[in-house]
Amino acid sequence: MFRFPHQLGLLLILAVSAGQAQVDARLETPKPAYLQYSSIPFTVHVKNIGANELVLTSDQNPPWLEMIVQSFDGLLIKPERPLTPPEKTLKPGQSTSVSVDLAPYYLVRETGGYKARASIHLPSGETLLTESLNFLIGKGEVIWSSPRGDGPDRRIYSLLKFYEDPNVGLYLRVEVPGRNMVYPTHRLGPYLPLGKPTAEFDAENRLHILYASAANTHRITVVNSDGRMLREETRQEGADKPTLKKNQEGEVSIQGGVVMLPSSMRERLSTLQSRVGAKAPPEEALQP
Repeated sequence: MFRFPHQLGLLLILAVSAGQAQVDARLETPKPAYLQYSSIPFTVHVKNIGANELVLTSDQNPPWLEMIVQSFDGLLIKPERPLTPPEKTLKPGQSTSVSVDLAPYYLVRETGGYKARASIHLPSGETLLTESLNFLIGKGEVIWSSPRGDGPDRRIYSLLKFYEDPNVGLYLRVEVPGRNMVYPTHRLGPYLPLGKPTAEFDAENRLHILYASAANTHRITVVNSDGRMLREETRQEGADKPTLKKNQEGEVSIQGGVVMLPSSMRERLSTLQSRVGAKAPPEEALQP
């Protein structure tokens, strides 16, 4: 059984002397566990603590940044396609960060424990390895599922809840069993598991999802047939709760609740109304 550090990402900083260059490197990930088939984000931090400029390019072979992924039983997970990191030029004392999603590059599909580290290839030919960072891949729990279509292109849409200590996240997965395909599983947002989400397909095969994201707060998400997000909106409960309604033409609409606008939008609306001489309404009265 492994233990995570008390603060993820605050790992041991390593320094390597490469000619006249010295480099610090850190590896971070925001969570200790990720849902199967979802993004696995890591961030590599690099700082030039030497006296000379440091040039990191992808023209070299191998490129200046690679990720090394292993299962807990020691199996090395080979990349499905090469990682091409952006080129970086760091002056003395300058830092940079590179975000890497492991999911598109490594077949980290099976549930269980894994560890990752960053390998940084310096112009001198030396290699810097960060400390390993542990993470888990979990299954989650399917709370809604619906097939769509026929034949080999038949798709299965599923909503899953996944515990992200101390919270719960809601995810959407789209599978095409006839073609042995699973689209990247997208996190829709935080989920308050009081009652189940509701979902409706419209006439254009877009999926509308309504779920509780917090107490008295609901989120509406609209996705296309591949599960990619098209639109989202948050509503607070007013006199009644938000609900999804589908008419005979196949159009899906949201009824009830009060639309919550971002604070930046409220500020712009209030400023505009002040300029034209109108009194700005209170926040709870602002609706599109």
